[in-house]
Amino acid sequence: MRTTITISEDLLEEAMKLSGKLHYSEAVVTSLKDYVSLKKRLEFLELLFSKKLPHTLKKIKLSRKKSKWSS
Repeated sequence: MRTTITISEDLLEEAMKLSGKLHYSEAVVTSLKDYVSLKKRLEFLELLFSKKLPHTLKKIKLSRKKSKWSS
């Protein structure tokens, strides 16, 4: 899709440098893909750690002793 956006020249140059892209469009697309990917990972981590874990350190150590795992 073709569009017109206003972006700081410094920010665009930095995005091009960090992404290794030679063209503005490539740098913008790469930056947006990276941003979306990062947000999805952060949402997953928030979901993962928002719930109480089914085990505790005490339970893990106890189960290791019962199954004779080495520490």
